[in-house]
Amino acid sequence: MNKTQKGAMAVMVISILLLVFSMTIPLAWLYKVPVLRILPLVFLVLSYIAMGLSIIFFRKKQSPSEVDFDERDRIIKRKAILASYITLWILVFLGCTIPFMITDQCGIMPVSLLPIALFIMFIIVMLVYSLTILMQYGRGE
Repeated sequence: MNKTQKGAMAVMVISILLLVFSMTIPLAWLYKVPVLRILPLVFLVLSYIAMGLSIIFFRKKQSPSEVDFDERDRIIKRKAILASYITLWILVFLGCTIPFMITDQCGIMPVSLLPIALFIMFIIVMLVYSLTILMQYGRGE
C-alpha cells in the first residue's frame, strides 16, 4: 500500500466517523438530554485529533526506496478530484433546491441548518475523493 492509498484510507475512515457524529448532533439537541448533547461533540473533537495524528503518521515512508509520487498516482488523484468536484456541485444544487421543498409551517427554513449542511457536504466530498482513489487502485487503473 503506497502513500496515496494510506492517506485515502485514513481520510475515508475519518470521513465516516465525522459523518456519523455529525448526524448524532442534531438528534442529541432534539432530545434535550445534557449527556447526549455533550457526547457527540466530544466524539467530533476526538475525530479531529485522530485526523491530525493520521496526517503525522502517514507521512512516513515504509522504506527509503519507496517512491513518493509517480505518474499513476497523479492520474488517479486527478480523476478523484474530478469525481469529488462533480459531487460537490450535485450537493450544492440539492442544498439549494431541497429547502424550498421542505419548509416548516411558516414557510421558512431555519438558517441555523446551513452550517450543518455545509459541513456534511464537505464530509461527503472527502468521502467520495477517498473512495474514488481506493476504487481506482483496487481495479488496477
